Amino acid sequence: MIARNIAEIPVLEGARSLIVSIFITFLILLTLFLTLKNAHKAGLITSLVMLSFFSYGHLNLVLRNVSLFGDLLGRHRFLVPLYVGIFGVALWGILKTRRDLSSLTRFLNVIASALILLPLFQIGAFEIKDYTAQHSQAASAAGDLRLPEDQMPPDVYYILMDGYPRGDFIAQHLGYDNSPFLDALEEKGFFVARCSQANYSDTRFSMASTLNMTYLDGGTGLSEVTFRRNDLNQMIRSSTVQQNFASLGYTIVTFDPGYRWLNWDNTDIKYTPSGIQSSRNLLAIGLNEFERLLLHTSAGKLLLDMQVISAANQVNKIKQVLDNPRALHLENVLFALEAIPKTIAEVPGPKFVYAHIVSPHPPFVFTADGTPLDNSPTDELVAYGDQIAYDNTRLLDIVDRLIAESEGPPIIIIQGDHGATIDYAGLRIDEAERLGILNAYYLPGGSEQELSTSLSPVNTFRLIFDLYFNGHYGLLKDKSILGRQSHYIELDCEASQ
Repeated sequence: MIARNIAEIPVLEGARSLIVSIFITFLILLTLFLTLKNAHKAGLITSLVMLSFFSYGHLNLVLRNVSLFGDLLGRHRFLVPLYVGIFGVALWGILKTRRDLSSLTRFLNVIASALILLPLFQIGAFEIKDYTAQHSQAASAAGDLRLPEDQMPPDVYYILMDGYPRGDFIAQHLGYDNSPFLDALEEKGFFVARCSQANYSDTRFSMASTLNMTYLDGGTGLSEVTFRRNDLNQMIRSSTVQQNFASLGYTIVTFDPGYRWLNWDNTDIKYTPSGIQSSRNLLAIGLNEFERLLLHTSAGKLLLDMQVISAANQVNKIKQVLDNPRALHLENVLFALEAIPKTIAEVPGPKFVYAHIVSPHPPFVFTADGTPLDNSPTDELVAYGDQIAYDNTRLLDIVDRLIAESEGPPIIIIQGDHGATIDYAGLRIDEAERLGILNAYYLPGGSEQELSTSLSPVNTFRLIFDLYFNGHYGLLKDKSILGRQSHYIELDCEASQ
C-alpha cells in the first residue's frame, strides 16, 4: 500500500504501521511455533491470519454497494461469517494435514519475497529520484539574496485559495458582486491585480510554476508543459521559493492541505488538524493519513464500525470522516482559516507561512454566514458564491489580525491557483475563463509602480525577492495556457470588478 501511494503519502507515515505489523506477525508466528512445534504450520497459519486481516476492508469496500435480494453484501453480518467460515476450514485443514508442507512453504516464501521486494524497489527508486530532484532544485535557488538592512525582516504570508475566480467571472456567471471584498482589501493597503490570469489552468501545473518562478516549458519557450506528473510534484514539494526563504534564515511554516503532492518536504513547522508537527516523529500521538487508510481497508474497518477502538487518537471521528469525505474537507478548510493568525504568536519571525486552502474549490461546505453544509447543495452555483462570501469574511479577519498583531509590517499574498471549473453545475462557459484568478498583494514599503493589473503568479515571488531581498530575477512576460498545451490566452477584463 505504501508503494502504491508513494507519490501521495510520505514513506514515514507508513513506518509506524509497518513496525507494528512486523511485530504482531512475529508474535503470532512465535506463539504458534511454541504451541504446534511445527514451523511450517505456524507460518501458514500466520499468513492466513494476516491475509484475512488486511483483505477484509478491501472486500468490504468492493461489496458495500452491491446488493442481493435487497441486502448489501458488504455488510459485516455477511462478511464476518464468510471470513470466519473460510478461515475455519483453512485452519482445520492446516492443523489436520499430515503432508510435508515444506515445499508449499518454500513456494509461498518465494511469492512473499517477490511481493515485498517489488514495492521496496518502487519506493527506493521514487525516493532516490525525489532526493535528486530536491537537491538539483536547491541548486537553482538564487545565491545573492540577502535580508533587508537596518530593518526587521518581514514575515511573509502566502495564502493560496484553490479555485478562487476573478471578480468579473464571479459577477457574470455566479451573479455575486465580489467588488466589496476587493475594495476592502485595497482600503487596507493591498494591490489587487484585477485582470490577473493563472499561468496554467491546473493546480499541479500552476503551483509548480509559481513556486519555482518559471514557466514549465523546459526552456523551449513553447506554450506547453514538458514536465511529467511526478516531476511537477517534486517541484512543488521542494521548490525554489522554499529554498530561497530557507537560505535567508526564515522559518518555513506550512499547513497540511490534505494532499501529499501539495505538502512541502523539509518544513520547519507543519500545522495539521491533529496537531503541530515540528519534526517527523514516529511516536507522535494521533493517526496519520496512511494509518487511517489502513484501518479503513483492513479488518480495522470492522473495529471502527463496531466502535471497539476507543476515542483515543480521535478514531471515532475517523469513521465519520472516512464515511463522509465532506467532513474531512470542511475540517481542513476551517482548521487552516483559524490557524493562520495563530502563527503570529506561536512562531518567532522571520517566517514564511504557506497555506494552500482547498476553497472555494468544491465541495462547498459552508453557507455565506459560515453554517456548515452537511450535504451537497441543490443549487451549486449559489453555493459557489456563498462559499466565496464566507471565505471573504474569514480572509478579511485574517488580514486584519496579521497587519495589527505582527511585530513588523508583513508581506501578504492572497491568490488563486486557477479559476472556476469549466462546465460546472451545468453552466457551460468558455474553458479559457478558468484562467481568471484572485491575485492580491500587501507590500509594505513596496512600489506599486512595478505592479500591473495583469500581474500573474509566475512573477509573484520574482517581485517579492527583487523588492525586499536584493534579488535580480526581473519579471517574465505574463502568459497563460490551458492544460498541457494551447495557444497563449488573454481574457477580456473589466478592471473595475
